[in-house]
Amino acid sequence: MKRYLSLLALCLAFLCSCDQDTNFYVTPDVTAFVFGPEGGSFDDLLFTNGSWTCTVSDDAVTVTPMSGDFTHPFHVDVAENTEHYTKAIRIKFTASLDNLNRTGTVVVTQDCYPFIFCDEPVLSVGPEGGKVRFQVNSNKPWKIDPAQSLQAPSWTEPLSGGPNSTTVTLFIPANDEGRERTFDVVLCLVSDPSVSQTLQVVQSY
Repeated sequence: MKRYLSLLALCLAFLCSCDQDTNFYVTPDVTAFVFGPEGGSFDDLLFTNGSWTCTVSDDAVTVTPMSGDFTHPFHVDVAENTEHYTKAIRIKFTASLDNLNRTGTVVVTQDCYPFIFCDEPVLSVGPEGGKVRFQVNSNKPWKIDPAQSLQAPSWTEPLSGGPNSTTVTLFIPANDEGRERTFDVVLCLVSDPSVSQTLQVVQSY
């Protein structure tokens, strides 16, 4: 008889534990937000029947408050994104109830500004000329602008590219002018020519 009572007590404890686990919840009202590079803010609501704390994967995002009890509103500020990549920032809420822990997550996706830059903005070439290679990094398609390139050398491979990283090869003729000369090569975004990068080639004699 005692054996059966012990088994019954274990079953009841297990059922109570399962019921408690089923009724324990932590859920943000809205779980995904999208922002431009300028940033912004939003308000959301955390539904939970436990005590909770908050952690953020990027210092550019602040959450107020960072902890609380039970269902509670929270405010999020997203700073300007000055990096050259799109961010995916995770706001993680960890709630506790008795000996149980559960998490809920809000993901903030933030775009970056259009950009283009060269790995070396100034290149040096000997008087004999030849091939000069450099790397162009951008998040949108770009082109070399011959109208703004002063004394531009001939080039190929390629005249345009992007997004991401592209290797460009310049073909510099020999310098027979008896003096140092420079070439300015202007690269700009196809969608917004005001976003540009000037590469200067300095050729000795």
